[in-house]
Amino acid sequence: MNVTFQVPPFFQEIVPGLAPDRARTAAAARAGSRADTLSEDQLDGLAAEYARASAALAAANVFYAATCLVTIGGDPSSGTLLLAREPLTYRDPGTAVAGIGEVMARRHGTDGAVRQWDLPCGQAVLVFEQSAALRIPGELTASGEDVPVEVVQIQAYVPVPHEAVPGAQDMIVATFSTPSTDHWEEYCEVMAALLRSLTFAPEGEPSASTPAGGVPVA
Repeated sequence: MNVTFQVPPFFQEIVPGLAPDRARTAAAARAGSRADTLSEDQLDGLAAEYARASAALAAANVFYAATCLVTIGGDPSSGTLLLAREPLTYRDPGTAVAGIGEVMARRHGTDGAVRQWDLPCGQAVLVFEQSAALRIPGELTASGEDVPVEVVQIQAYVPVPHEAVPGAQDMIVATFSTPSTDHWEEYCEVMAALLRSLTFAPEGEPSASTPAGGVPVA
């Protein structure tokens, strides 16, 4: 199956499932001009971290991952984007969306945290979540104590429509999370544009459109 989508150019991709030798090349490319100032040991460390992250992403069925570090309104801002493929048995995507919505509403409540949304490619379930899921280790803080970091997240569950990929039994899960809570509205716009750009096609066939960011999903 081919999945295509659009992501802004300020996202830097982390390729899932890279071999260690390719991870070193990817880590150096990600460091950009800073790579010239790194020692071999430092570059080895970056490559090892990249390889671990790449392997973890592949194990989680993630086929596209990227991070961003930008400036919004004069303030630094960051976020992480993941797209994963999950198996899902369903006869009708609409019924699947209704079921996913019910499950997520029971889990997250019905105060607007869970919504159904019509996309050009079909229906989706959106889940908005706010939590202090991250902690800065004490060895990195002035107080010497762990510091919780508030993180906001949006997840979109999109069953692959049968009319696009006959016999499809898959769901795409797109997740964006950020500790930059003041910039949530801007990131929601980015995520909305990405979801609207999603298209699907059987492997070997072109999509109806071919936006940047297309990847084959085995």
